[in-house]
Amino acid sequence: MSPKAGSKSVVIDASVLLAFYLPAEPYKTQALVLLEEATAGRVKLVVPTLTHYEVLNVLSLATRGLKRGQKISLDEAQEILTAMKALKLEVRDVQSLEKRILEITQRHQCSAYDAAYLALAEQWGADLLTGDERFYNALKAHFKQVKFVGSYKAQPAP
Repeated sequence: MSPKAGSKSVVIDASVLLAFYLPAEPYKTQALVLLEEATAGRVKLVVPTLTHYEVLNVLSLATRGLKRGQKISLDEAQEILTAMKALKLEVRDVQSLEKRILEITQRHQCSAYDAAYLALAEQWGADLLTGDERFYNALKAHFKQVKFVGSYKAQPAP
């Protein structure tokens, strides 16, 4: 997925990434619109390095039937990981953002994981798309770049 000139960068959290693939994820329809745009090169998907581990954790839970009633096989989990690798996500290290991540966690009572996505979005001057309604509702008034994937619509063509 080579982004085209003028494509928009969007930081996505693990909930959005998983909505591309897990069968019963909320907001799957909107997430698939985003995936189609990324595949077409109209949107560049940016994630912090920690995303891989968050995804692995959720897939591990899903293989054991512990993810909100979703159960997938180990083979399905491995297929999802293979499909995610094919996305060619823009993966960024957030270690240099530690100070900002801590500031966000203290000010807004969120996890360092969630704060890392937000700090990365700030660094990139990009929106952060999340499927985590609690996180979105807690931060939307403070950070205009935090967007809810359930409201996502296709980007106008350049």
